[in-house]
Amino acid sequence: MLIFLFISSFLGPLQAQNDDWWQDKKYRDEKVRIKYFLCKKAFEDILKGLNNRNINFINLYFDTEVYLNIISKDRGYYSSDQAELIILDYLDYFKPYAFSYSMSHRKTKYAFALGSCNYNVGMGKRKLKVSVSLKYKGKKWLIDQVNIN
Repeated sequence: MLIFLFISSFLGPLQAQNDDWWQDKKYRDEKVRIKYFLCKKAFEDILKGLNNRNINFINLYFDTEVYLNIISKDRGYYSSDQAELIILDYLDYFKPYAFSYSMSHRKTKYAFALGSCNYNVGMGKRKLKVSVSLKYKGKKWLIDQVNIN
């Protein structure tokens, strides 16, 4: 029992999220099914990176330019290197936790997921809205935009 408590307290930020945010569909062929499996995986990796403050799960999906809107402070198109630094600064300063998605939508070339994250301010908790949009480019899903406000 003590080991379980230790492990669960250590892995707190790794909270499992149910898949209610992702609507599974029947696809006309295996190629399309794999395409949207990779889309879901991209969203899950980005979420894992945010929850664990690990940019290496996120920057896998950076294109040469990424649009960021982080707390309405850093807003605009940034190179992948700049985007990496801005997201790291946000994660270090606000120390957010419990990122989660609540819904998603996808089309042939674009997909987005909406959700939220919590962070502490003094003795209080705050919640921010999160949206991540992806574009399908060269048989890969890449981050088009990240909004955290």
